Amino acid sequence: MNVSDIVEKIAQMPERRTDVPTPPPLEVVAFVVRWSRNLKHWKVSTLADFARVSISTVERVERGDRVSEEALDRIAVALGYEKGAYHAPRIPLGPERAFESLVETYGHLEEVAVSPMKTHRAIREAAKCDGILLHRPDVPQTYDEDIANLAEYLDLASFVLADWIESSFDDEPRRRKLYNDILDHIRGMERRGLTVLSGVMPAPQPTLPNWKIAVVSVTPKLTDPGAIKRSHVYVDKRNVSLPTAGEP
Repeated sequence: MNVSDIVEKIAQMPERRTDVPTPPPLEVVAFVVRWSRNLKHWKVSTLADFARVSISTVERVERGDRVSEEALDRIAVALGYEKGAYHAPRIPLGPERAFESLVETYGHLEEVAVSPMKTHRAIREAAKCDGILLHRPDVPQTYDEDIANLAEYLDLASFVLADWIESSFDDEPRRRKLYNDILDHIRGMERRGLTVLSGVMPAPQPTLPNWKIAVVSVTPKLTDPGAIKRSHVYVDKRNVSLPTAGEP
């Protein structure tokens, strides 16, 4: 569901007074919880595990049924919100401000198809892109060196596969060794508790209509155990820009 679909849903909801603090309507909470869970590509059972509530509680929330404030708080925290987000009284934003808030939060997100970065083909597809965007939500600084080394490896592969140099590096065994070295590094990251996914995002620019970005998603298995089965990630398009002067 995109931002336009969300706005249409909001437009269909009854108007609320904007001068009296009131709790969010149950249907709004249901929609936000379902939307937030889908953004993470979590199953209902995954959210239930992280929130320490039953599966039936999550299902009731997503149907718009009433549950305890404690359960709502646990679900909110599991999805990255503060306690009270789903039940504390507040002054409604009103349709226009609600639309602006949604666009600000979700309007810049681009859905990118991804899969585990486990093959030579995945390395080649990433290396042949015009740029690489490392997407690492909630990854602790402990892994900074692992991620930096992966970026350097992919930069080297991109350099090797550049049209102007590929003919002079026409040594298939050496290229395969490079791919294997990169995959060995990724397997090491996986053993250290990370999931590495990759995909390609079209990012046309005014003078470069075929420009593409390789999206490499790195997430901790501890806090995102379902990532290995993820088929898409959401990337902030504002992080995608043309190289500055002097960059390749």
